[in-house]
Amino acid sequence: MTCAACSNSRSEIASAPLPAYQGIPAGLMEPCTVQDVPQETVASVIESRGIYIKAFNKCAAKVDAIREHDAQARRLK
Repeated sequence: MTCAACSNSRSEIASAPLPAYQGIPAGLMEPCTVQDVPQETVASVIESRGIYIKAFNKCAAKVDAIREHDAQARRLK
């Protein structure tokens, strides 16, 4: 049995078009930024290091998400 929406007048099955690549989501393409604190004391140096580690992890997660998005797009081709 052939679905009427999937067939044409010549009794051939029409194939669905391949999904179009939508590009990388805009949120993943925003630059990674770090708002640092003035490094005037030992405590501020420690705080600065914590800020940089948090920003690095967030940026690394973006890169991983871009790689995963690219891998999925390549599997759809």
